[in-house]
Amino acid sequence: MASSTDCDAAREAMSAALDGEADAVELARVDAHLDGCAACRAWRRDAAAVTRRARTGVVVGGPDLVDRVVGAAPGPRVRWWGVSARVGLAAVGLAQAVLGLVGLLGATSHAAHTDDPLMVLGAGMAHAAHESAAWNLALGVAFVAGAVWCRHLAGLMPVLGAFIAVLAVLSGIDLVAGRVEPARVVSHLVVVAGFLLALAVVRTAPRHGAGPSPGARWRPRPTTRSAAPDGPGATTPTPWERESDVA
Repeated sequence: MASSTDCDAAREAMSAALDGEADAVELARVDAHLDGCAACRAWRRDAAAVTRRARTGVVVGGPDLVDRVVGAAPGPRVRWWGVSARVGLAAVGLAQAVLGLVGLLGATSHAAHTDDPLMVLGAGMAHAAHESAAWNLALGVAFVAGAVWCRHLAGLMPVLGAFIAVLAVLSGIDLVAGRVEPARVVSHLVVVAGFLLALAVVRTAPRHGAGPSPGARWRPRPTTRSAAPDGPGATTPTPWERESDVA
């Protein structure tokens, strides 16, 4: 018959094994002790059953605090300068579109009343004026669209920046050479203003994909643990548990 000291040591080792802390040497000693101690075998069955119940019990759901927490959280801050930049960009877009329409109508009227024999790169001056007016009109539409759908505005920035840089150099050369009136050069400032406002809109626009949308609600996914031995929450028996203990 096993002594109480041996039983205490064996049960301490079995308790450690239930917590995953026993080593192979201790488990071998436990198996040798269990062969001759019915009391410890019964203790092991009871301890294993209690451990399985604790690990596979159904999780009781707590109160849903999502609405309360979300309601108490501060709402998204509206950056007034971002809204102002979008309004300004829309206004500049309308002005740029008006310039494009005026240029288009002026070029069409000039071509209808003037016989222009001058050809540059296969196109007359009237057609060159049409191209310039079409570009200005397209810029105006792009500015207005970018003010409404600002997430698509970033793709316009490299093209617009390159256009302004080249236009600034060529306008300076033509102004010095007397090939353009100062008022025409001043009208290009509308494009520059649109570029600066578009840059401000891009920098202040909310990042898509960086967080939930303002109307989104986060809800915790319900987690339940099955009480069945083969369910999702079941635990694997320790190496020293026998089939009779698990069943």
